[in-house]
Amino acid sequence: MNVLLVEDEKLMNWSLAKCLSRWGFEVSPVFTGHDALGKLQTDRYDIVVLDYQLPDLNGLEVARQVREAQPEAFVLLVTAFQLGELKMEAGLIDGYLNKPVDMQQLYQTVGHFAKKPAIV
Repeated sequence: MNVLLVEDEKLMNWSLAKCLSRWGFEVSPVFTGHDALGKLQTDRYDIVVLDYQLPDLNGLEVARQVREAQPEAFVLLVTAFQLGELKMEAGLIDGYLNKPVDMQQLYQTVGHFAKKPAIV
């Protein structure tokens, strides 16, 4: 399973990528929304782990682009905000985790996505 990891904080990016790789996922880590959009044009992803606050684009805008480019991908938003604080349309994300990320919750969430029938 391929995971696009979009997180601008380098240590967090490294930590998440290391855990996801250890759990058997193929991880493509990027640090900006524009880099993520470029990867979506060239590669297919089963899961997109997406930070809300990126230096160049809002994470929700990236999520909209993910939905257009790869609607079958599961989008997991990672944020320090509470979900109710964010203005988003229905169906934009499939799940979210608050920062600091609990790695056990991350494991359970991506494991849940991995068992969904849409993932081949």
